[in-house]
Amino acid sequence: MEELRSLRGRRTRIPTEKRQECLKLFEEGYGYKKTAQLAGLNLYTVRDYKRRYASGDNSWADRGGNMVSV
Repeated sequence: MEELRSLRGRRTRIPTEKRQECLKLFEEGYGYKKTAQLAGLNLYTVRDYKRRYASGDNSWADRGGNMVSV
């Protein structure tokens, strides 16, 4: 439990490979909930990716990573 407390508030980058995996799953027709589960990522982060994907913006998949809280 102490280890988890020490990580709270920290932010980390999602690797390009994980973001590319999300893109591939979206292209295969998966929703954000199943994609988050399969990729092992935060549901709300993947939801944001899905919204951007739906609007035609795939730039998130090739960037250096989004900062997310751990």
